[in-house]
Amino acid sequence: MKKLIFLLSLAMISILSCKTTAPQQTFNIGRGGGFTGKYDEYMVKSSGEVYNISNKQAPVLFETLGKETVKAIFEKFNKLNITSISFSKPGNMTSYISCEIDGKSYQIKWGDSKNLPPQIVQDFFNYVWSAIRPK
Repeated sequence: MKKLIFLLSLAMISILSCKTTAPQQTFNIGRGGGFTGKYDEYMVKSSGEVYNISNKQAPVLFETLGKETVKAIFEKFNKLNITSISFSKPGNMTSYISCEIDGKSYQIKWGDSKNLPPQIVQDFFNYVWSAIRPK
């Protein structure tokens, strides 16, 4: 009987100590163009790491965001539902959000002030941009 209680206790401890980890989410955000063609581009990961990927350079760790900021960003990203938005209206100066989900690429880009994306896209972009860019 003591053996059974011991084994059950051990099994419960093992089950309770297992952590399930959510799959890593990543998206890219950037803006640029114009006369120079220069873009400020960043890869944001759900781990909190933000990489500078400007002008197609090798990713360089730019900063690590706090847990609360990352949580808020990815809650907003999931509400954005980028897979359901088809919007491509680049301009001289273009902003974009892109990601890959299940092997498929999605991108929203805009730059023409007469053809703006849905407000949720603009709000998301502005929120993330202000969170990751140097003050």
